[in-house]
Amino acid sequence: MDRKGYQILLYFLRSLIYIKRALIWFLKKLWVVLVKLNDLFKNTIGFQLYKIGFKIQKYTGRLRIPWDSRLIELVGKRSVLQIALFLIIVLVMVPDSKLYTKDINKIPGRETLLYKLVGPGNQDFDLEEITVKLSTLTPTQQQESWKQGSVSVQPGSGSLGQNTLIKPDITSLSVGGTAVNKPTIIPGADLPSTTGPSKRTQVVLHTVQSGETIGAIAEEYSIDVVSILWANNLSVRSYIRPGDKLKILPVSGLTHKVKSGDTILKIAKTYDTSAEKIIEFNKLQTGGSDIQVGEELIIPEGVKPRPAYTYTPPTKKYSQLSQVVAPKPSVSAPAGSGYLWPTSVNRITQYYGWRHTGLDIGGPVGTPLYASKSGTVIKSQCGWNGGYGCYVIIDHGGGVQTVYGHASKLYVSYGNNVTQGQTIAAMGSTGRSTGPHIHFEVRINGRRSNPLQYIR
Repeated sequence: MDRKGYQILLYFLRSLIYIKRALIWFLKKLWVVLVKLNDLFKNTIGFQLYKIGFKIQKYTGRLRIPWDSRLIELVGKRSVLQIALFLIIVLVMVPDSKLYTKDINKIPGRETLLYKLVGPGNQDFDLEEITVKLSTLTPTQQQESWKQGSVSVQPGSGSLGQNTLIKPDITSLSVGGTAVNKPTIIPGADLPSTTGPSKRTQVVLHTVQSGETIGAIAEEYSIDVVSILWANNLSVRSYIRPGDKLKILPVSGLTHKVKSGDTILKIAKTYDTSAEKIIEFNKLQTGGSDIQVGEELIIPEGVKPRPAYTYTPPTKKYSQLSQVVAPKPSVSAPAGSGYLWPTSVNRITQYYGWRHTGLDIGGPVGTPLYASKSGTVIKSQCGWNGGYGCYVIIDHGGGVQTVYGHASKLYVSYGNNVTQGQTIAAMGSTGRSTGPHIHFEVRINGRRSNPLQYIR
């Protein structure tokens, strides 16, 4: 574009500016005229027209058709609203319920883009049900059940440290000599049936062979798995290795070593069994009077008692706050060096903000609070005090004041002159407080400021 073209464009833009100014001037004049007309209308006939309209509305309201009010009353009833809500629910549920009656011939997901990209192709596979007669399946070789020897322990009272024997998990043993496998939990597995009661009366030692499990050993000796675990001080998470020696009881139960003061009745009560079974199996005299200290008895059908837990309360004692004396002044900053951090701890629990008027510094009850700067105490009192609790206000002159709130004990009084670093109170949790801390404020000419601008 040449120079002449730019001049034409410049004249056009200037004309737009003039048009805009003229339009603004016209609208201002028009607005002034409309405002004056509006004021004239309100001051003359406007108020009269409003009165006439109000009277007409009031008169016609008395002649309103009765069915209108009755309709509003009917719609506003609670029962009508409940019926309407019920109908809406039915209308929403009926179309959806038809989905359960449709005969869906297509397999879900076949029409998606993902299936077309990664699926087997365009061929269509039918779902066929294969029926196999169990009678035609004859095993070629008798194999040991993979669930044999599986045991499980469920929390409860009475066995294996508050556990009860139920349908078991497998307590496994490694095959091959030295490798150890963690027991595998098999839900729903059943213990093999035993061949009959054992006729042994003595405890025997069984040497673990490669491939054996606790369940298989228990089946071999016709006792419970938990009896083997109890007798060998094992748990359901213990491992056994080839060559280990396991103590095998003659019956399901456990053993008990007689201590001083034991009686047959006491032992039977401890293991939740009958004294007659203990006497009969151990061939004791009537009443079990011939038991001796150190003798090991077999407790048939006994149950290991659950351990008793006791709670010991802490013995630490806390001194009364009334006995706390004022600690020594802080010497971390010399007098006259600005503003001092108001306590001996420095953990800030809440900062200054538009909803919080000061700085919260948390610490233990009784932590000393220091005067941030020299000045005169203008307030030192306990009570609610608007949520401050026990608090101190120090005037430092020049319109500057500092506030120390939520104290547990005050060491200064009204009118005292304090020096910078002097201990004036002890930290506490009085007033509106959820824990021991100091609420520290800096007020400049009555307005609260961010304390970190002065004590950082």
